Amino acid sequence: MSFMRIPMLVIAVVMLWAAAQASDVFDIVFKPRYGGEVVFSHDIHTSNPKIADNCPTCHEKTYKTKSKKPVTMAQMEKGKSCGACHGRIAFPLAACGRCHGIRTITFDVPYVGNVNFLHKPHTDKFPCGECHNKLFFPGRNPHATMAEMEKGKSCGACHRGKKAFALRDCSRCHLAGNLLMKCVNAGPVTFSHGYHTKLYRCTDCHQKIFPLDYSTPRVSMHEMESGKSCGACHDDYTAFTIRENCVRCHDM
Repeated sequence: MSFMRIPMLVIAVVMLWAAAQASDVFDIVFKPRYGGEVVFSHDIHTSNPKIADNCPTCHEKTYKTKSKKPVTMAQMEKGKSCGACHGRIAFPLAACGRCHGIRTITFDVPYVGNVNFLHKPHTDKFPCGECHNKLFFPGRNPHATMAEMEKGKSCGACHRGKKAFALRDCSRCHLAGNLLMKCVNAGPVTFSHGYHTKLYRCTDCHQKIFPLDYSTPRVSMHEMESGKSCGACHDDYTAFTIRENCVRCHDM
């Protein structure tokens, strides 16, 4: 069969199918400097009844095809870019987690263990605007000490024992692991934070008995018997005595 004998209707259908395939568009990934990636799905938007595959609804009115100039959230709130619809005919811009991919942030904290901040447990209870930009700016923030937090700064704005658990519940945030203490003429001692924090509060030892810099001078067994260091508790009253079965602490 020659090409001229193929029904024109079939040719038209094939051409329409080819055009439809050629017009397929992919997801676009925006990488803001702060705030987490935004994956824009053309399929979700074009399938919306208000758009119904009518691409000119957004192009070239709201988006220039070749434009790569970033748009700030402040500009969106004034109706530019995504803000042309979001907050007007679609969910508001304040629903940040519906667009921005949020991640766990690790804060490196010397001596007391790093803190892994999980966004999800917080965003499940509070809108993003509760913290940003009232308490935290997107990106790197100035370091806040525990003393400053106790006065209401940073995490201390909520973690005061009423709105959220208190700062003194240190192990709920700080990942304090085991400490290996090397000893002269005896095996090393592995101190387990996990075991001790099940029995006592962090403040029972810090800073009363142990400074947080872990550079405490070596303490002899004789000094411990006088109540220093581990001997403050291991006195046969609060906890087993340091004289009792050395291998309970020393790795022989």
